[in-house]
Amino acid sequence: MATIHLARLLGDVGFSRIVAVKRLRPELSDDPDFVAMLLDEARIASKLSHRNVVPVLDVVTAGGEIVLVQEYVHGAPLHWLLGKARELGQYVPADIAVSIACQILAGLHAAHEMVDELGAPLHVVHRDVSPQNVMIATDGTARLLDFGIAKAASASHITRPGTYEGKLAYSAPEQLRGNACKQSDIFSLSVMLWEVIVGHRMHADQSDSEVVSTVLAGNWPTICEALALGCDTAMISEEAWERWHGVDEVVQKGLAVDVADRWQSAADMETALCDVVTPASPRAVARWLEGIGKTFLEKQDRLLAAEETSWRARPLRAMGTLSDGLEPVAAVPETIVHPPSRPVSIPPVPRSLWSVVLIAALAGGLGVALAVVSLRPTAPSGSPEGGAAGSSLVVPRVLPAPAVEPSGAPPDPQTIDRPPTDVLLPTSRRRSTPSPRPRR
Repeated sequence: MATIHLARLLGDVGFSRIVAVKRLRPELSDDPDFVAMLLDEARIASKLSHRNVVPVLDVVTAGGEIVLVQEYVHGAPLHWLLGKARELGQYVPADIAVSIACQILAGLHAAHEMVDELGAPLHVVHRDVSPQNVMIATDGTARLLDFGIAKAASASHITRPGTYEGKLAYSAPEQLRGNACKQSDIFSLSVMLWEVIVGHRMHADQSDSEVVSTVLAGNWPTICEALALGCDTAMISEEAWERWHGVDEVVQKGLAVDVADRWQSAADMETALCDVVTPASPRAVARWLEGIGKTFLEKQDRLLAAEETSWRARPLRAMGTLSDGLEPVAAVPETIVHPPSRPVSIPPVPRSLWSVVLIAALAGGLGVALAVVSLRPTAPSGSPEGGAAGSSLVVPRVLPAPAVEPSGAPPDPQTIDRPPTDVLLPTSRRRSTPSPRPRR
């Protein structure tokens, strides 16, 4: 449906960052249904703030094309890592597999429990949980992405009659019938965890019709049965078998055909997995990623280093100029312009209203001044504050406005014209102190 590209997000005063850009394929960019799905993904992912979910940062338009700007996750997709592990003949350790599954379950639970600004539940269902939509970051964090076909109360797109949204191999029986719920995501996660542990696809070498019949009947081997068929059982210790049996029970409950027999929330399944196997720490997951995904990460590092070198070689941008936009880094054929945000404008006040306000202010100030003069005691002649006119008011001197320094530089205290100590600012008033009268 869409392709992902690397891009550079530009801001003011030289700000820039690498982001991931999601754009519809050219043949789908004019389809209003797919455009609505892309916008739904932006609405859902932008409201969801969780460490295990890749957020949407912005939605921009370029030449009539709608583009999603997402946070760039430096790491490798899970499906690539599983394929590399099969190529090397390695199995994913139990604690690593449980850690990845628990992190995705935490992100799913946050999505399922999400509410809108008024506190109303959104009933979000991802409907596409699969290894292709899971990123393992270099810090050991598993991140869920792609809410493009998510079902939510706020979604504007409607599934076309006769079409199916999702991957058949990871779909729950009720999802195949068009009644996806949050337990459907738990089923998909259970299929994914089954494949991570066993090391191959659950429905390998099956046609679409065979996959549908297998899912509806619940006819698939357990994790322990699949491991016994695919490896030498003598190489697995009794302690390891006990752990696999414990994980297998949790996964089988997640794969229940009847929704009522399944885990009722992603948090419940996460807790059950943690009780059976202690999840690996993020640092341990990061070390596993560095070993399995070394070639993938090195390729990404070379790409980012080449882009950063090219970016630093460009002339510096003038400070304070607007440079909001997206510049392509890789696989983006044309520049994507991000227009600056529209400033907040205050409607002008009519000139007649300003006149009324000014006259009212002058009249009020004059009235206050006359009242102060009439209420103040008159200083006796010869007093220090008397003078020829005998005025008891200290008239403030109007100070010139300090010069405005350029943006980003604080004003120099030496250049500010400060009022003398014997002059009060207009916001303060001081009574003159009359001379003490001589006793009689």
